[in-house]
Amino acid sequence: MSLGELIRNRLFFLIDKIMKKGIYNNVLDVEKKLDKGFASSDLKSILIHAKSTVPFYEGNPDLNELTDFPIINKSIVRENVDRFIPKNKKKSDLIKVSTSGSSGTPMAFYRTSDKRIRQIAEVIYLSQSANYYFGMKHGFIRATHPKGKLSLLIQNEIHIDPTMLSDNNLEKIRNDIKKMKIIIGFPSTLYEIALYCLKMGDTPQDFKLKGIISTAEPLLEKQKAVIQSLFDCPIQVRYATEELGLVAVQNPEEDYFTINEASFFVEILKIDSDEHCEENEEGRIVVTDFFSYGMPLIRYETGDIGRFVKKMINGKERKVITSISGREIEMIYTPKGEKISPFSINVMMKDVTGVIKFQFIQKDKDNYVMNVVPDFKSYNEIEIKEIIHSILGSDAKVKIQQVESIPTLPSGKTAYIVNEYKI
Repeated sequence: MSLGELIRNRLFFLIDKIMKKGIYNNVLDVEKKLDKGFASSDLKSILIHAKSTVPFYEGNPDLNELTDFPIINKSIVRENVDRFIPKNKKKSDLIKVSTSGSSGTPMAFYRTSDKRIRQIAEVIYLSQSANYYFGMKHGFIRATHPKGKLSLLIQNEIHIDPTMLSDNNLEKIRNDIKKMKIIIGFPSTLYEIALYCLKMGDTPQDFKLKGIISTAEPLLEKQKAVIQSLFDCPIQVRYATEELGLVAVQNPEEDYFTINEASFFVEILKIDSDEHCEENEEGRIVVTDFFSYGMPLIRYETGDIGRFVKKMINGKERKVITSISGREIEMIYTPKGEKISPFSINVMMKDVTGVIKFQFIQKDKDNYVMNVVPDFKSYNEIEIKEIIHSILGSDAKVKIQQVESIPTLPSGKTAYIVNEYKI
């Protein structure tokens, strides 16, 4: 680390200690529990909290073990938000977060400040295998840009906007990356950046990257090969959701995902029933969050499909995830032929009221369809059109279709971005 990076790192943890935020203590706790493995006491505590304080679970005397609890998903939480808030918590005291994720189903959920601190600590500790430490010069690919200039300066972060991937913007990103040591973000965008840099004749010697962290969508083998050939640095793949946090990581040189047992219990259930899968059997990923005291997420179905095996790691038998599949996210194009990250649509739609579910389809060069399952209490079609035009431009011909439902993929997920127009 450079002197400036070291100062940022030390100052961050000094402020944490002075302000008693607890980030460093949580980092130590994550390290200790990952070494020891799953702690049944953490699971027991959240189950007791849920059945004794959460209206959704009240009145059911049979909730003793984890398997007694029902499977929940985004739709169930969305339809019962207030019933998931514990009686000993005020909604106004909790942190509200909106998400739509790859399922295309917007949802507002709530977490405590302690849960937020825990998420930060998990990221700090688990990112070390990709050579990232707080304060290092890094780029973060995100469709939204919520951080102020001071925050970016303190964190030593350069924002990479994936919503426009024209040659002009890719050239700017290319020059910015040459100042970075770490890149964090969507593999689909990283892949496009790498292709452009290779086209411009770049080699690994033109960069000084120490690591790459891939997140938010699956890293395909063809993407990884191109990214690796250009940057030639360790790549970590995160499995995380906005609701839960960092559930598992595939560290460099490993072909499996290590579960974050310090904070989560992960089950793989059969596709067509709630029975547990055998090793190497494909099933639904269901997660229980030990720290979701603001809105308990117990046996929460993420919408992803995975497989697990038991593996000896450092002399201990651990359950690891060998595959996680959702769906390859498709790029879309403006009427002028400029590439647009699919996450630009997703991020802009997540806070739109009156939308239960959506699916965006590019039909051809300048024709687009947005299928919407509306909630007519607050549905606003004009707002949706304005959002799409702000992303694609005024030349885009946009048709909004109200539908009763949107078909799901075999995995149970909804294809929220579909491109029927191939250049």
